[in-house]
Amino acid sequence: MLEDRVPIAARWSLYALGTVEGQRVKRPRDPVAAWLLRRHPQLLPSFAAPSVLAMIRASTAVVDRMIEDEVARARALGERLAYHGFGCGFDARWYRLTREMRDVVRHHVEIDEPDVMTLKDRLLSVSTFAEAWSDIRREGTAHGDWAVRAPDTERPLVVMDGAAARLGADALEALLGRIRDQAPRAHVIVDLPGFVTPDPVHPEHALGAAAADRLAPELGGRTRWTALRGTAAFALSSARLAALGWTAVEDARFAARPELRAPSGLVMCPGVDAHRALRLHPRP
Repeated sequence: MLEDRVPIAARWSLYALGTVEGQRVKRPRDPVAAWLLRRHPQLLPSFAAPSVLAMIRASTAVVDRMIEDEVARARALGERLAYHGFGCGFDARWYRLTREMRDVVRHHVEIDEPDVMTLKDRLLSVSTFAEAWSDIRREGTAHGDWAVRAPDTERPLVVMDGAAARLGADALEALLGRIRDQAPRAHVIVDLPGFVTPDPVHPEHALGAAAADRLAPELGGRTRWTALRGTAAFALSSARLAALGWTAVEDARFAARPELRAPSGLVMCPGVDAHRALRLHPRP
């Protein structure tokens, strides 16, 4: 079944954005994710550490704000944007941020692995959100073939939220290099979780079943609560980005925080894994 081939990182994002977090949040962050989880519980992850879910929610909020900044910048300059979502799984910014983007974004394409895109299209085409989804261009291709194709009149904006956790650092570098060659005017927004692996354990994604099993004991331990620079969030250095033709106009860094427990041992506040969000512009 296609559901079995959804990467664990995409399942984590779906769960983090589609469920209610804590007592102060009245609604899930993403209504599309909430609908998918209610109608298709087989998409739920087999396990999910609270620190990973907290990291995803925090990173998503930062990436959303970066997108809004890019849209506001384009609006002020009188530009039009061609939005490309690379490897974002079931992320639904095409629905959540429509009101903020629609006067600037005239070309919106979602690109992902064939199995993920086939399943996403199948589920959303018969969903409450089918009309909005029908306006989105969809491409299902292997990550080695992901490409930016935009009219010359529109500046490409590439968003890769969650892609690093699936591709691994090496494949992410290769993708950034291709984007720079294909679309010299493109701007890129990418997140880097602290647990990204240098090389994918699975051909399809860096956190396949084998990697998830290996990672599960660590998710409950203390090994991740190190200095931010000691995690994979720094798999891309400023020097390496410059060599690939990019400069970071914004580099949001979040150190890991262990969970907070009461003297009784009760968890008062979940921990957060280290992560980093980058807004990249091409170097001259």
